[in-house]
Amino acid sequence: MASKTQKTESIRAKKHRSNKVNLKALQKSIQKNLDVLSKVAETK
Repeated sequence: MASKTQKTESIRAKKHRSNKVNLKALQKSIQKNLDVLSKVAETK
């Protein structure tokens, strides 16, 4: 069984790690926004 310190360290490490699913969703939405902005820039 892991010690309390080891459990605490692993929990803190998980909290500080980026969530890959959220990062991918964020990247997709940013790309969509860039596409829209480039289309708007072309029309002006």
